[in-house]
Amino acid sequence: MSINFDHFKALVLLAGISGAGKSSALNVFSDRDFAVVDNLPVPLLEQFVLFTAGDSKRFERTALLLDINSRDKVKELLGFFKALGNRPYVLQIVFLDCETQTVLKRYSETRRPHPGFDSLRDKTLADTVQRERNRLIPIKEMANLVVDTSNFTVHDLKRELNSFIDSLPSAKARTVRVNFLSFGFKYGAPLDCDLIVDVRFLPNPYFIEGLRDLTGKDRKVADYVLGFDDARSFIKRYTELLEFLLPRYIYEGKSYLNIGVGCTGGKHRSVTIAEELAKAVTHDQCVFSVKHRDIDR
Repeated sequence: MSINFDHFKALVLLAGISGAGKSSALNVFSDRDFAVVDNLPVPLLEQFVLFTAGDSKRFERTALLLDINSRDKVKELLGFFKALGNRPYVLQIVFLDCETQTVLKRYSETRRPHPGFDSLRDKTLADTVQRERNRLIPIKEMANLVVDTSNFTVHDLKRELNSFIDSLPSAKARTVRVNFLSFGFKYGAPLDCDLIVDVRFLPNPYFIEGLRDLTGKDRKVADYVLGFDDARSFIKRYTELLEFLLPRYIYEGKSYLNIGVGCTGGKHRSVTIAEELAKAVTHDQCVFSVKHRDIDR
């Protein structure tokens, strides 16, 4: 077999026990800017490698969740590896394992059927899990990384996989998008914010002649809002809080943080404070942005 892997900077094959968190693992790779393919049939693996050579930029970092639901597919995958001889260093296998009792508990909680259950061969779901485990032993033995998720939370899995991704030669620095969203409480608090702060404790420019029809992005309004000691003190203290929190959110695997900044109408105080916070908070693994939901109302 002659397959060229030169267009890949990283090609990760995901496999493992059903219920061990393979879909969650694929999401981690997606969050790290990998092209991802869910449940790729093993017979299509070689064709996929050949196909992606024509779009090398898009697929230079790829994670594939393989569909290995039979012994024949295991044999075919092993044949693929054998034909490669010394596997290219860009080709990595990640295997997710899990204790049988934990798998049973997870399927019980989600009430989803196990994809491999066969009523003709399995008396219980534990039989299904054991059959799958036995079938995948050769793949597990070839894995570059084996992760036992039995006692893992989703956050634990993110940390483990992010550490693995960071070790790859193609590793890109992890970035978290931090967005400050100004809004008006009179229109309802946004539902998609991770954190919300209320700046209605500051004097309202709405009641100042010449400022009502302006917004917090106008210099006159910003100077008015920031002219109060409480506004400057709040920005300083909240910046310190965020600079404490951000490394911990990154550690937990968060990829997006939406911070709501609210005032009464979402046009003056919240806009100014959101703009100032976006300038004040710094972190080399974060990208900062600002949006104003109600500024034009």
